[in-house]
Amino acid sequence: MEWHGEWHEESGKLNTMEDYLQQLARSWRSVTSRTVREAVAVLLLLIVVFGSGFTALTTYADLVLFDEDRFTEEFAGIFDNEDVQKLVAESFTATAIEMAAPPVTPAGSAGLRQTIQQEVPPVVAALLADEANNRLLTQAVRQAHRGVMAVEGGAPVAGSPVRRVQVDLGPIFDQMLEQVTANEELAFLGTAATPAGAGVMTVLERSEPGDRFWEFLGQLQDRRSSTISLILLCGIASLLISPSRTRVVWSIGAGIVAMAGVLGVGVYGSRALLAVLIDDSNTVRVAQAIHEALLSDLSGRLLDMALIGVLMIVIGAALGWVWRRFGPTPPEEQALHR
Repeated sequence: MEWHGEWHEESGKLNTMEDYLQQLARSWRSVTSRTVREAVAVLLLLIVVFGSGFTALTTYADLVLFDEDRFTEEFAGIFDNEDVQKLVAESFTATAIEMAAPPVTPAGSAGLRQTIQQEVPPVVAALLADEANNRLLTQAVRQAHRGVMAVEGGAPVAGSPVRRVQVDLGPIFDQMLEQVTANEELAFLGTAATPAGAGVMTVLERSEPGDRFWEFLGQLQDRRSSTISLILLCGIASLLISPSRTRVVWSIGAGIVAMAGVLGVGVYGSRALLAVLIDDSNTVRVAQAIHEALLSDLSGRLLDMALIGVLMIVIGAALGWVWRRFGPTPPEEQALHR
């Protein structure tokens, strides 16, 4: 009888140990499965985050850079910029001084150069701000866009072979001459020979690194639809695979905010870099004005992108709190506490 009792006692201990080991194995399998699922979900989230950055760039390129009407709209007020007006005036002044060179006027005509430098800038500023010239200026911007882009199959694409992009402000130059010749001292400019290309300004010298960027942007544009589809598929898959779906939501939001920040730093960093790459301070300011006009739409999209990310963080965190507070206990926790 004593032996029988001892046997039952030992058997109970063995059963207890066996149950504990089985529970531990179930918990380990559950934790291991959760770890693998989380790892896969993280990889999918990275695809979603980087894909969102590419999508922001390609959407901006498709709607602004590759669309002549929208491109022109973004640059509608560029000639109202004082730095742009000053640069145009400097170009026109240099051409007028060239027209006044010998034998048109005797060498050493005292004060003539100074008179031209005084008369031309205010006239140019007024002409560029005159609403009557909006159509001419709009056409000049369209011409610049066609210099940046090539047209294939009726649509603008990157990779134009044009090496130098120019803006033809010849009609504005002619109007300037008509007004400054009202000054008796400069009346001779009305009969002087106008140099070839008067009023034509170079706004961009294309280089191989720049062309590679445009080609890369064009390649991204071609893959925009597939990238958006990939983002949606990976986002849905990460929600299905991850053991913590609410964490997926706020993680995507945090990644989108970070990506928007990285692209924003790139936008403003490239603007600051212009001051290093360009020696002339006037040209730097004009380049920065063009930069702001060109990338203002992208900056707005990045801000919207960051706000969407913040909203996803808030929603994910709120849903996570609600689930932890009122949701069921996870199976792995149940197994560990049995």
